[in-house]
Amino acid sequence: MNEDLFRESPLLTVRAADVAGVVVVKIEGEIDVDTADVVLDALRLGFSSEGPALVADLTHVSFFGSTGISTLITAHELADAHSKDFHVVAPHRAVKRPLQVTGVADVLVLHDSVDEALSALKPVLSE
Repeated sequence: MNEDLFRESPLLTVRAADVAGVVVVKIEGEIDVDTADVVLDALRLGFSSEGPALVADLTHVSFFGSTGISTLITAHELADAHSKDFHVVAPHRAVKRPLQVTGVADVLVLHDSVDEALSALKPVLSE
């Protein structure tokens, strides 16, 4: 797996990797008004790459509020604009609960692990 560091700061680390032809953007730390643009830039870059899909791995996100929700909604719209599948890994309550309460979980494709997301994408990858 080839992994590139996109951004690292005390509040946020963003890495992107190609895993079996799928861009996986791994986000660690806080997604808030100060860091959302960095996250969105990384996702934008991922959507502009080759490959049929992008996975946003939010497993290690420690803070996720309304700005994070808006960021994922924008990413979902970008996925549609680029004709790509967009899957979100959100195994923990800090991210999953705000998405469920707001109904955004009904719009996004959520998974509990990157492996689960990649398995769900296997039919897409073989096309």
